[in-house]
Amino acid sequence: MITKQLGSNGPLVSAVGIGTWAWGDRIFLGYGDQYGEAEVADAFQSAVQSGITLFDTAEIYGWGESERLLGKFYQGCQHPVSLATKYGPVPWRLGEDAVLQAIQDSLNRLQVEVIDLYQVHWPVNFLMSYETLFRALAKAVQQGMIGTALLRSDC
Repeated sequence: MITKQLGSNGPLVSAVGIGTWAWGDRIFLGYGDQYGEAEVADAFQSAVQSGITLFDTAEIYGWGESERLLGKFYQGCQHPVSLATKYGPVPWRLGEDAVLQAIQDSLNRLQVEVIDLYQVHWPVNFLMSYETLFRALAKAVQQGMIGTALLRSDC
């Protein structure tokens, strides 16, 4: 399996990762009707057995259910796995404290002490300044909540 490093000091992960939007998403992707937790658990195990070490989720996927499921599976995993999740800036949840609270909520759902890669899901500069966002992300890195932060290039 080809690997890549997340950031200059981040973990080494498989070049191919698994996106988990469908894990817990009842609105768009049929979770609960067409498949459920058992099938998603099997998918996680199959991916890990195939050498996948990067799993990407977001707080918005299934309103947190994707993070909860991934955290549950991660707890029972005997192989090194890196977790990535995303912050979704919305008008009622802006500012440094809101970003830090979102990170803490994701940590709780994922059942981890640190998020390997924390991403910003949507453009933010029309909602909050980059300075505010970067200050919050820097604090989270300094506090050990996240290992690496990424602002998507299309933001």
